[in-house]
Amino acid sequence: MSLIKNIPISVCGLILALLSLGNLSQDIHPYLRYLFGSIGIIFLILMVLKIIFYPNSIKEDFKNPVIVSSSGTFSMSLMILSTYIIQFSPSIAYAIWIIGIVLHILLMIYFTYHFIIRNFNISNVYPSYWIVFVGITMGAITSNVHGMNEIGFIFFIIGFISMLITLPLVIYRYLKHPNVPDANKPLICIFTAVLSILIVGYINSSQTMINEFLLALYLIACVFYIFALSKFIEYRNLEFYPSFAAFTFPFVISALATKGVMSKLGFNVILDSILKIEIAIATVIVLYILIRYVKFLKIVKSRD
Repeated sequence: MSLIKNIPISVCGLILALLSLGNLSQDIHPYLRYLFGSIGIIFLILMVLKIIFYPNSIKEDFKNPVIVSSSGTFSMSLMILSTYIIQFSPSIAYAIWIIGIVLHILLMIYFTYHFIIRNFNISNVYPSYWIVFVGITMGAITSNVHGMNEIGFIFFIIGFISMLITLPLVIYRYLKHPNVPDANKPLICIFTAVLSILIVGYINSSQTMINEFLLALYLIACVFYIFALSKFIEYRNLEFYPSFAAFTFPFVISALATKGVMSKLGFNVILDSILKIEIAIATVIVLYILIRYVKFLKIVKSRD
């Protein structure tokens, strides 16, 4: 039970990355999807057990705006999980998808009320804000699996508007308050996810594709990717923090964005090369963080 008690909410970022990496790598080999997906589900089960058996711990964590914003990866993980379950039970998969959507909307309301309306502090603004407000785009990414493209496109619009509002705010925060605690430094990598998740959401939910709009998003996303990758290289050897999970999903969704753009714009040698490199980088980073997380949990468990 000590493992369940000590597993941090931030691990949900790794769960989201593992489930997404499974979908990304299924073209390489179907078994890879179930391998990464199974590991992600194991961690997800541990997280659900913590919610059930240690609700007071969760309640305490929800006083921290960084942890609360990062918790959005839990509901996003449920949405991705539904894409795994649908081939076995469409009704259960749809129910899990709806639960994920509802939880994420509730999170958006909770976070807005407690940390924006009641207690806003610019120094507490981090890229993890995008998990809360742009993360609803995961509903758009997974909507086509459930035949809900029209609703999914609404989620894309909400995510896109949220990005337009929060992107200047997050950039201003880093310019105004450049000093960031080591524990929160990995969050900077979410920069490469904010546009990539919108790209995948747009491709998966839009009935009418505007290629110029898609290409503009992708070019900016590529700049953010290079920036985030440089930050990962800079911060990878920091003392381990649960926030290291923020290193993972952003690079997976970036590869999925490249894959989606290539599927819509047609095969391109340059894009194909970029995709292969991004898949390799995403896989290495996820496995690296997975290993560090396992070591961290072993140490924490041995202390009890």
